[in-house]
Amino acid sequence: MIKSVEHFSFTVSNMEAALYFFQDLLGLHASAIMQVENRVVRQIVGMPDAVLRIAIVEAPGGNKIELIEYIRPEGTKVDSKPCNPGIAHIAFVVEDIEKACQELNQKGINFVNPPVWAPGNEGSGRWGVCYLKGPDDITIELIEKQS
Repeated sequence: MIKSVEHFSFTVSNMEAALYFFQDLLGLHASAIMQVENRVVRQIVGMPDAVLRIAIVEAPGGNKIELIEYIRPEGTKVDSKPCNPGIAHIAFVVEDIEKACQELNQKGINFVNPPVWAPGNEGSGRWGVCYLKGPDDITIELIEKQS
């Protein structure tokens, strides 16, 4: 039935701030912002008066992150603690987690924790893992995998 993952999506309150984070701070590439306000999209999202701004961020490996800002209706901020049901995060593999954290910290990004080293989820090696908060408190996980 399911063949592959097309994209992941996050709703953001400010598209420009989100694109600054993903492009300028994380170094990913993004599409132009598209404003969408048509019957089909309104039907898809289940909101008859919806007006959206959408951009697609491309990550290495062909992975896509869709960012959506709802112009209408206006959304409500949610409690994004990772323990709350329905809250998601995105994990990026980095080559050198200590270096990545240092560079991002110099750009003003605050981390939930410094890198923690733990046994790898795949049954071998070890992983360096840390969380940081992106726009709208989106949780971002950085992982360095060592054999």
